[in-house]
Amino acid sequence: PFAIKRTIDFLLAHPDFAPVINPAQIGGVGGSLGGAAFTWLAGAEITCTYPGLSSRATERDPRVKAVAGYVPYAGQRLLPAFGDENATATNVSIPFLAMSGTADTTAPKLLMEQAMNNFRNARFMVALEGVQHTYDIAYANDVFGWIVPFLDAYAKGDRAAVDRLSRQRAITAGLDDHLTIDY
Repeated sequence: PFAIKRTIDFLLAHPDFAPVINPAQIGGVGGSLGGAAFTWLAGAEITCTYPGLSSRATERDPRVKAVAGYVPYAGQRLLPAFGDENATATNVSIPFLAMSGTADTTAPKLLMEQAMNNFRNARFMVALEGVQHTYDIAYANDVFGWIVPFLDAYAKGDRAAVDRLSRQRAITAGLDDHLTIDY
C-alpha cells in the first residue's frame, strides 16, 4: 500500500503525467499480492499476529475510487490477510472486482469471497474455472473483458458502462468464467 500511494503521488506531481491524469478517476489493478495491497489501501487492516489474528491499519489512499484484482490474495484458512475471518474488510467502501481461479491454492477463492462479503460497496467476483495462481496471455480477453468495463463504470463514473456491466455474466469464448458475486 505504501508503494502504491507513493507511485500515485509521484505520477500526480510529474510534469509529463499529471496533466493527463484525472485525480478524481483513479482506479487500481493488482494481481495476487497486488490485489491484497489495494485492499489494504482501500481500508482493510493487515493481519499482524498469529495465532491471535489481530490486525492494524496500513497506508490508505482515498484517491483510489475502484479496484480490480486478478487472483487477489486474501490469505489462507489459518492466516487470513485482513484480520480474523477477514473481518476488517468491512472498512473497504470502494467498488471492487475480484477475478479468482477455482483451482488457485495460493490465493484461494473462498478467502477472497469471505473478504468481499464484508465490503460495503459495489462488488463483483468472477470465478475462472480451473485457473490456478497464474496468468497466461490466452486469458487476456477474459481478464480485460471484465476489468475495462468495471473501471470505466466505477473509476470513471461512466453510467453506460455501469449498465453494460450490470448485464454481463461471462465473457464468451476463452476461459470458462462466470459471475459469482454481483452486488
